[in-house]
Amino acid sequence: MTSQLTEGSIPKIFQNEECVHPILQVIDLEETHSKNQDEETVRYRLKLSDGKFYLLATLNRQLNEMVTNEEIKNFSFVKLLNYQKTVIKNTDFLLVSNLESVSAQTDKIGEPTQFTKETQENEIEIEKEQEQEQEQEQEKPQQQEQPFKTQPLETGITLLQNLNTYNKNWKIKVRVTNKTEPKIYNKNGKQGQVMYVTLVDSNGDEMRATMFNDNVTKFDKVLQVSKCYYISGGMLKPADRRFSSIQSDYEINFNNYTTITLCTNTSDLPKEAYHYKKLSEIEKTQNGTKIDVLGIIAEVGELIEVKSRTGKQLKKRECVLADQYLRISCNFWGEIAEKNTFPDNPVIILKGANVGEYLNKKNISASSSVRIILDPEINEAQEIRDWWYRGGGKKTQEQLGKTIGKSFSGNTNWIEGDRDPLCNILNLNLGSGEKADYVTSKVTITHILHDENNPVCYPSCTFENCTKKVTLQGSHWVGEKCNHRVQKPNYRYNPKIRLTDSSSSIYATAFNQICEDILGVKAEHVETLKQQGRNDEFNEIFNKAVPIEGLARIRITESEYEGKTFKRSILSSFKPITDYVLESKKIIEQINKISEN
Repeated sequence: MTSQLTEGSIPKIFQNEECVHPILQVIDLEETHSKNQDEETVRYRLKLSDGKFYLLATLNRQLNEMVTNEEIKNFSFVKLLNYQKTVIKNTDFLLVSNLESVSAQTDKIGEPTQFTKETQENEIEIEKEQEQEQEQEQEKPQQQEQPFKTQPLETGITLLQNLNTYNKNWKIKVRVTNKTEPKIYNKNGKQGQVMYVTLVDSNGDEMRATMFNDNVTKFDKVLQVSKCYYISGGMLKPADRRFSSIQSDYEINFNNYTTITLCTNTSDLPKEAYHYKKLSEIEKTQNGTKIDVLGIIAEVGELIEVKSRTGKQLKKRECVLADQYLRISCNFWGEIAEKNTFPDNPVIILKGANVGEYLNKKNISASSSVRIILDPEINEAQEIRDWWYRGGGKKTQEQLGKTIGKSFSGNTNWIEGDRDPLCNILNLNLGSGEKADYVTSKVTITHILHDENNPVCYPSCTFENCTKKVTLQGSHWVGEKCNHRVQKPNYRYNPKIRLTDSSSSIYATAFNQICEDILGVKAEHVETLKQQGRNDEFNEIFNKAVPIEGLARIRITESEYEGKTFKRSILSSFKPITDYVLESKKIIEQINKISEN
């Protein structure tokens, strides 16, 4: 079995010499764990031996399944198809991004030792002798076979899949496939801007890059969609899959050390990367996940306008996405809904669509951040297109999503409208589009935060009904945003209230009139008790108010600061339940609707 190993391959790999598809033996296999954003990542480290020497190696996460399926295990032979040598904490490592199992063994071949710089010095004389022998052989007239190179890359270029936080000196060759418009954000009273680009390399792998503030101005005009660049420098950080569908372990933050140069040799770079899910895979996809998905537009709904409670006009278009096996509801929001009427049933890929669920049926939604690729030139798209024009669209398919015409938001008669459990806020990833989402839920107010860290009211401006917050500056109160100067402020409620139902609980901010109705006293009185130190009376007001059961209208929005996204819930209306006969009839009506669906 020793003859199957590629002898002398470890020294060649160590010295960065070309070594085509070496066959090595796994002599040790170790599972490692790391955490990012509460998500545990499993990786495998191993020792790879050529029978005489070994090097430490780390497998790309995409190869984990080969270990769990026991295609790769201790003493098995593997063929390296794609790899790169790097240095981690002064130790030489191989980053293996592709390999195949050759055979399973039960014994270790030889007694290999770790190859180091000291070992390299001892091997110099042997290597010289081998080179002399090769030169003598090459002098003989014979046909030389040109081997296939493992990494057909330009010198010094690193593949995206081989980037990691330990490799500081890298240079990538990529095409820009998408670029967002710069977004303005405010944090701690300071304004900034952020922009994202999507990169694809010659392997077809994608990675997201982010830039802030001055670097947005610096690179916005430099980076153009569909053009290719050499990029070096920047900080690598673990990717947060909650906010991107790109299947990469890392993303790049461009900084002051980033260098970008236009590349004209672009023949090896694909114009687009297609890593999509089939509709049949969505059923098992976690709600809130961003995915790429392929299908044909089977039905197109009318563009409708939904008026939010703040008076903002929101636009929505409900469609049905289909393939040979399934149909799923797909909701388009904002500008993307307005511009796309989808004539002639196009096959599309949605990049970055959001998976949700309504009435126990999966759906997907697409806001302005989602990219639409019409009629992609790939075999799978042609198969769906052929199926459709052979009459496939007329056949009955399983309906994975809800039907067109039913919407969970924009219902002005909210008390009589359909109700959602609180868990749908998370399950449907509400608030993630351009608009604010609304849900009506039957809840119990179980707690109102009123401690020192969570004040229940704030001093507000009195100028022409302005309700902005004011702060004391000298002898006057000055508006933080409106800049009005007033002698004495009004106090208005804005506590966080805990809403609970059988499925979940959330904290929502409630404002003045709603709190006055719930507590039965004005904010001025509560603030007076607090300032006078009458804590027992102060606490008694909140203790008496809960629990209280009622119908809540909840507004959900999403904000982004320096690339981090968070949700905000506001209790926009609340109606206590007093007529339990009427409420029982409403529950029966809801049960009947669910049964019909």
